[in-house]
Amino acid sequence: MSIPTKERMVMFTLNNITKNEELNYLVTSLPCPACKSMETIEITPDKLYAYNQGAMAQDVLSGYDAGTRERFISGMCNDCFCTMNNFAMFDDE
Repeated sequence: MSIPTKERMVMFTLNNITKNEELNYLVTSLPCPACKSMETIEITPDKLYAYNQGAMAQDVLSGYDAGTRERFISGMCNDCFCTMNNFAMFDDE
């Protein structure tokens, strides 16, 4: 098994970067290719700096779930991703 190099890391995109009143940043995903919805989340200045330095999505978006991170990597929203891959929605029962 090889260790990933910077050339093989998955890139992701943060759009419409704006500073909010709490001095954090609001960032928006690309539109979902299936339903065209977008998602806006908040990140801290140190996370934005890490993004600009080439950090991976799981580091920059560590406070968010895998569905949100995938949204910023591929653009695909969680609902469309589950539908496309025939994943069932699970309840915690």
